[in-house]
Amino acid sequence: MLVERDQEIARLNRLLFEDAREGSRIAVIGGAVASGKTALLHAVTDTAGARGVRVLPAVASTSEQNFPYALLDQLYQGMPARLRHARPRPVLDAPPHSYDPDQVDLPLLQEFHRTLEELTDDAPLLIAIDDVQYADLPSLRALAYGIRRCRSEALSVVATRGALTGPAAPALDELLHRPKVCHVRLAPLTVAGVTTLLTEELGAAEAERHAAAFHDLTGGNLLLLRGLLDDQFSRLTCGPLDTTPGTCAPAPGELFRQAALSCVYRGGPAHHRIAQGIALLGDASSTPLLSKLVAVEERQVRHAVTALTDVGLLRGAHFRSDEVRTVLLDDLPGDELGTLHHRAARLLNEEGADPLDVAGHLLHHEPAEPVEEWIPQTLRDAARHAVAADRVELAVNCLQLAQRCTTDERETLILQATMVEAMWPFNPLSQMRRLQSLAGPAGSGQLPPEYAVPVLLRLLTLGQTAEAAAALGRIGRDAAPGSELDTTLRTIDLALASTYPGSPELRTFVERAAPDGPRAGVPPTAEQTPESPQLTAGKALRTVLCHGADDQAVQAVERVLETSRLTDATLPTVQAALQALIYADRLATAATWCDQLIEQSERRGATAVLASFHTLRAQIALRSGRLPDAVRYAERALEELPARGWGVTVGMPLAMLVGAHTAMGNHDTAAEILARPVPEEMFQNRYGLHYLYARACHQLATGRQHAALTDFRACGEKMAAWGLDSPATLAWRLGAAETWLTLGSQERAARLAEEQLEQTGQAPSRTRGAALRVLAATRPPAERPALLEQAVSVLRASGGWYEMARALADLAEAHKQLGDLDSGRLMTRRALWLADSCGAEELSRSLQRTPGRSALSEAARTGEDTTAFSELSDAESRVAALAASGYTNREIAAKLYITISTVEQHLTRVYRKINISQRRDLPASLEFDVAHTA
Repeated sequence: MLVERDQEIARLNRLLFEDAREGSRIAVIGGAVASGKTALLHAVTDTAGARGVRVLPAVASTSEQNFPYALLDQLYQGMPARLRHARPRPVLDAPPHSYDPDQVDLPLLQEFHRTLEELTDDAPLLIAIDDVQYADLPSLRALAYGIRRCRSEALSVVATRGALTGPAAPALDELLHRPKVCHVRLAPLTVAGVTTLLTEELGAAEAERHAAAFHDLTGGNLLLLRGLLDDQFSRLTCGPLDTTPGTCAPAPGELFRQAALSCVYRGGPAHHRIAQGIALLGDASSTPLLSKLVAVEERQVRHAVTALTDVGLLRGAHFRSDEVRTVLLDDLPGDELGTLHHRAARLLNEEGADPLDVAGHLLHHEPAEPVEEWIPQTLRDAARHAVAADRVELAVNCLQLAQRCTTDERETLILQATMVEAMWPFNPLSQMRRLQSLAGPAGSGQLPPEYAVPVLLRLLTLGQTAEAAAALGRIGRDAAPGSELDTTLRTIDLALASTYPGSPELRTFVERAAPDGPRAGVPPTAEQTPESPQLTAGKALRTVLCHGADDQAVQAVERVLETSRLTDATLPTVQAALQALIYADRLATAATWCDQLIEQSERRGATAVLASFHTLRAQIALRSGRLPDAVRYAERALEELPARGWGVTVGMPLAMLVGAHTAMGNHDTAAEILARPVPEEMFQNRYGLHYLYARACHQLATGRQHAALTDFRACGEKMAAWGLDSPATLAWRLGAAETWLTLGSQERAARLAEEQLEQTGQAPSRTRGAALRVLAATRPPAERPALLEQAVSVLRASGGWYEMARALADLAEAHKQLGDLDSGRLMTRRALWLADSCGAEELSRSLQRTPGRSALSEAARTGEDTTAFSELSDAESRVAALAASGYTNREIAAKLYITISTVEQHLTRVYRKINISQRRDLPASLEFDVAHTA
């Protein structure tokens, strides 16, 4: 049973030297390695010597376990010289042949019994044996024979015993498991015990603070604790121990590692081998696997695991400290370690273990020639699992080792393709040469379809359309209807139709993606399997691009985003879903999702993926009218992935930059961006459309109307030919209409604006608001305010802040032309504030040149003297904001559910606090709050 250490010596002394009982007295001290058994044994023998008791000491050892009577010889050495004539003479060299464990030397046993009787006649006798579990079998039998027959009360026996397996176990049980034998088992220290020990070394405060951590690393084992404490002291180069709070936290070092090794060695060779096997596998969860690895019986493995747990090295199936695992592996010779790693890999593979676990052992020791067939395949599978877990370095290491281990040409190509896919999200530029080398094998069928398809899609981004199209066509013809490959190809058809609709070589894929095409899917019935997220996202994007915003499509992609975790495999699905939201002008929702995806990509370190999401975020910002944000995100995209890494998709980040800089009035910067070389193939895809549209806007803004008109028309022709002529894609008609206005052709401009309005429908949208603004410019002055007010209302509802600033600026001008200067000034202030907030510097400068702007409105715009604004209560701020927005007192009362009289009282207090005298001097900044929240 478990007893307190301060009671153990007294208890044993009473048992061995004081209690009156017939016959010999035996005590066994048990416990894990380094639990203090030997120290307790020495304390008992010291007490015995002080009391005049003769002590016969002996220490059993594994090195002497096969030498008959080695332990008995030690006992005889402690006897008087007159009795040593009967001592056995064990052979000190290795015996020439193994002795018979059942052989009994009866005369020797009888002589040993007579010797004990003679010694106990003279004085009390204590036989003290340390590590009795390692005693040789003949000695154990002699001890059992002599002690059992000695009836003297003067004989006492005390022994320490650790774990034991092997042929000596039955004899040891015969000696020590008798009715009157007292068993004392030493338990490891509890946290309280560790606290007591640490208090002596570190002081009470640090002991309380760190005792749990010391116990966690050592399990309360005294030897490990001492090693851990000695490491603390050894780190001090001079002076006393620094007990500053926090400095005494345990940090295993060399002395702890040596203590751990000592604990393992004390268990014997098999114990040591099993511990190394656990270190190599990482845990002891599988006894059969561990048994096969170290070639030790399962019974011994279970016994060793229990012993290692008792000693404080293991907790559950794992080492408490990684330092223990490290030192055990370092203790293995290099060649033996390599052999064990290879054997572990083979055993794990045979058991169907996770390929990553198998690969971990193969990577530690490169397989020797000839390489077994299963190794390259397992490494490839491990690489695939590593990529899925975002462990790219591990994936690359697995693939590189697999390539060194295979001579099969087809397997080499598969490994090359896998390497491209593993590295592309992180560093596509590093894989360009390898990708190009795979073009031929992917096109000729040397690569299996599941590896060829990703390669071909990468080649498309490099502009190698003809080769990729031919190979994809061949793969599609061979795909069985309804197969996983067929589903993948249907998704690819949709992606190609949405992204590369202008490539003649891909026309077949575009036609197949049409609603009535040969690969068109039918809506799933209750009995059918629901379509995959890839198909759902692809169809939704295609629908929005072809027909404009669609509520069902938006709901579908929101479900896809909610249920899809971002991985390399789901990236195309997630991007398609996000783009559908952007083109449908669900910009707030899209921004939320995109920010989350950017954060996830940054954590992964996937620079190419991060660049693509920054581009989408730039598109969101540009469509929202957040021009500086659009520049920032687009520039970040090109920083993460240089232009040469984008291939034919570079048109998108460049288009966002040009569009934003043009709207801001940075025309020189936009011109510099447009001067950069781009692939000609870019103009056959959707990203080229955006680039063409942005270039047209820049040309219009810089006075090159005919060049702008050419590009706008080219945009429209391509969109119509590709089936993408919807208001969600690009409003090319409005660009052309504005160009015609600058050329003096209001009739043509009006016709294009009306076509755009007819296309957008009645639902509020950014494009509809912009169309109303352009249409107003084609009407007589008296008709313009009504159309522009409608445009402002639509744009406020849809969130197009830059377009709203332009509409307000036009409305201000319309009021002035009609002689309504007060309304003109109010609209100018509102337009100016919004232009400044959007970063539309050129528009802001043009509005600042407008005469009649009050000093107070300028102060409000620039943020000067805002102390008075902060004195407004929430209720006053709401009333003032609505009044600044042009609402009447009656409308404000209805909107805020208060009386007209209350509105008047609030406005009176507002005028007094901000020192104005009339409604039209209310700051535009108050109106801006309403514009963003109404």
